[in-house]
Amino acid sequence: MYFMNKDVIYIEAEDDITDILAKIKAAKNKIVALVPPKKASVLHSAVNFKLITKTAMRTEKTVVLISSDPSLLRLAAGANIPVAKTLQSKPKLPDADVATELGDNVDGDVIEAVEETPEKGKKIEVTDGKKPAAKKAAAKTAPAEKADMEIDEAAEEKKASRKKAATKIPNFKKNQKKIIAGAAAGLALLLFIIWASVFAPAVNIVVNIKTTGENFAEKVNFTSTEGNDDVDSGLFYVETKSVKKSVKGEFTATGQVDKGEKASGTVTVKVNSPVFFNSLDFRQTITVPSGTSFTHSGLKYVSTSQATITVDDDNIVNRGTNCSVDNRRIRCDLSADATATINVVASENGDKYNISATNSGWSSGASAVSVASSSAMTGGSSKIVKTVTDKDVAEAEASLDMSVEGEARDELSEEFGDDYLLITSSFKASEPRVTTSPALNEEVGDGVTPQIIKEIEYSISAVKREDVERFIKKVSDERIGDDTQMVHDTGIDKAFVDAFNDDGNGAFSGKLKSVVKIGPTITEAEVMEKSLGKKVGEVQTMIKSIKGVTSVEVKPSYFWVTKVPKNQNKVHIELKTDEE
Repeated sequence: MYFMNKDVIYIEAEDDITDILAKIKAAKNKIVALVPPKKASVLHSAVNFKLITKTAMRTEKTVVLISSDPSLLRLAAGANIPVAKTLQSKPKLPDADVATELGDNVDGDVIEAVEETPEKGKKIEVTDGKKPAAKKAAAKTAPAEKADMEIDEAAEEKKASRKKAATKIPNFKKNQKKIIAGAAAGLALLLFIIWASVFAPAVNIVVNIKTTGENFAEKVNFTSTEGNDDVDSGLFYVETKSVKKSVKGEFTATGQVDKGEKASGTVTVKVNSPVFFNSLDFRQTITVPSGTSFTHSGLKYVSTSQATITVDDDNIVNRGTNCSVDNRRIRCDLSADATATINVVASENGDKYNISATNSGWSSGASAVSVASSSAMTGGSSKIVKTVTDKDVAEAEASLDMSVEGEARDELSEEFGDDYLLITSSFKASEPRVTTSPALNEEVGDGVTPQIIKEIEYSISAVKREDVERFIKKVSDERIGDDTQMVHDTGIDKAFVDAFNDDGNGAFSGKLKSVVKIGPTITEAEVMEKSLGKKVGEVQTMIKSIKGVTSVEVKPSYFWVTKVPKNQNKVHIELKTDEE
């Protein structure tokens, strides 16, 4: 870019021509850009432009005027000064026809007087191209002197004309890429230096302290009612969270059930003889209850209704012959059958229960009666199907992957977060709910794979870590009772609650256990105060001299960092404990 290979002079409103000439002489580059303000009275003078041109020639510099002001352009044209609209525009010489008579008759002696003023910063007021003193001298100038001045002026103009012809307009875009690359590299270097000296320096100070570990065990209580806690006395507010988990699996049904029809018919029963009567009215009722079993050739049938049979004199016929007294009861042999017909159904499905009518081969489940005959048993059919049994469910449940318990622990721990101390002994699972599809004892259709689902709700309780740590430190500090010793580590990371007990009414108890590290009294603030602004070696020596410090390691962020920054935000203190 144009402004990267030249000196840029921004003219202030209060600058005079001597200030501008001095800046041109002091410029380091061969190309000098003059950037005037909106109102620059110092440049609204042809004499001053001539002075600028002459100074540029003597110092072997090219001056470019950065302006679009028509009046300044005309003056620049008269002084053979290149112009550009902006610092990025390509400079060019103004058209010659825009130059006016301004500056055409400038006194060379005046130019020399202003340009060669020995005292830096001395201002010389120029009016109409002459100094005030020169005005008076001019009035008395002899015609010969005036002629000499005109000759000198003509020679000067001729010389300026030749200089104008030889003036080369610089091409600011020719090496644009190189200029940009160089500028970027310079900027990067500058930014790196700033970063390395201001932002990069940081130090990590690790102080190892000798400590002793002491077991901590205190009985504590918990409450599930928020606001009822008292941490200092060992009463903590406990929070409980739960999560439901389900496990699914497949199994094979092994049960078989006949889903066919049961055969049915009737049997005729008769009262067995002899019959015992308790009174002399010789009348007794025999009842055959519903559900009485009757068996024929190993096939069992069951009565579906109750039957009542009455025995009286009509069944005895001759009391004298057929009756006798037996242990204060009247015993009578029946000479006529007392019978009843009963509906029965097969105990199981199957066509094997279909039998013909028969008068023999039956046995009765009722001791008072026997089967005299039966009708044909019909309607029995078989349809064997698979069913889910208790054994199937038990085996399927035992084979389930119960890794969900670990997942539940992890989820509950994540839900509580790092701010809580989990009471692991409070973790529990609800009574599982097991269901199968098809259900227990139901038929399993063809092509159907039975499934089992086991649902469990897991829960765990936790307390705030900061409350636990506060309690441990308070109790431990009270036990120390010595200002030269302090708690360096409460052991909160390994603290746990043992023997957690839930009384079922929202109150809990347990024993809080930890290992507390006790050591000499030294704090991060003390180390920070002794380290800020000090050299690395000095800090190591100073901190190491503190009683109880076993070693000190100062780790600068970069190899060139040799001192601890004064900014506390750039210093990290880490106190480590070395347990005996």
